[in-house]
Amino acid sequence: MNPRTVLITGTSSGIGKAAVTAFHRRGWQVVATMRNPARAAAFGWPADVLVARLDLTDPDSLEAAKMAAEARFGAIDALVNNAGYGLTGAIETCTPEQIRASFETNLFGTLEAIRTFLPAMRERDQGVIVNVTSIGGRMTFPFYGYYSAAKYALEAVSEGLWHDLYPSQVRVKVIEPGFTQTAFAETGLVMGEIDLPFYRERIRRLTERLKQGGTGTPPEVIADLIVRAAEDPGRRLRYHAGLYAGPLLALRRLLPDTWFMRLLRRNTEK
Repeated sequence: MNPRTVLITGTSSGIGKAAVTAFHRRGWQVVATMRNPARAAAFGWPADVLVARLDLTDPDSLEAAKMAAEARFGAIDALVNNAGYGLTGAIETCTPEQIRASFETNLFGTLEAIRTFLPAMRERDQGVIVNVTSIGGRMTFPFYGYYSAAKYALEAVSEGLWHDLYPSQVRVKVIEPGFTQTAFAETGLVMGEIDLPFYRERIRRLTERLKQGGTGTPPEVIADLIVRAAEDPGRRLRYHAGLYAGPLLALRRLLPDTWFMRLLRRNTEK
C-alpha cells in the first residue's frame, strides 16, 4: 500500500506545526505549507517533509503548492485547513481592512484551498478535507466576534460540503479545539486598531492575559485528533478536544442563551 499524502496549511507554529510531526509519525507523506518557508529550517523536521510556500490570500501560491506537492508525492489524500488569522477586539474597534483580512484567511482563503484540491479527490472518489475551526465556531467569546463569525461560517460551509459529497467517498471533518497552548498570540493574533475609551480597560486586561499565555491543552493533543479524524473512514463530521471544549459545548446545548452568555462573560473578563 502506497503512503498517503497530506497537505497542511499554517504549519509555522502551534497546531499546524504539531500536525506535521503527528502525520509523519503515522507514516504519511507530508506537505507543510506556510507563508514564510524559511522558518522551517529551525524546526528539525525529517528531510522527506516537503515545505512549500502558501498564502491563502494569494491564489497563485495555492496552485504552486499543489503542483509542487503532486510533483513530489502524486495525489493529495488529505487537505488540512489549519491556517488562521486571530482578529481580537470589540466590534467597533476593528477596522474594515482588519475585518476583511480576517475573513480572507479564515473563510475565503480556506474555501479557495478546498476549490483547489477537491476536484481531484472527487475524480478519484477518495480523500478527506479537514477544516480546523474552534469551539469559537459554536459560541462567541467576548472580543472575539469577528473571529467567531468567520469560524461559524466555516462550520456552516463544512456542513454543506458534507451533504454535497455524501454520495462520494470524499469525507469532510471539522476539528473544534478548545483553549490550546499555542503561539497564536505572538504569530497570528491581531488586535483592533481603533482605540475607544469605553472598551479600553477591558481590552487591556484581555491583552495582558493573552501575553501571559500558558493555559490550555498542548497543540500535540489537537494534532493527534486531526490525524485520527483524517484516518477515520466514517461519516462523523465534528471532533473536539482541548481545555473546556467538552463542557462548554455541552453547556451551549443545554443552557438558555442569556445564561450561557453571562457564564462566558463572567469567566473570560476577570
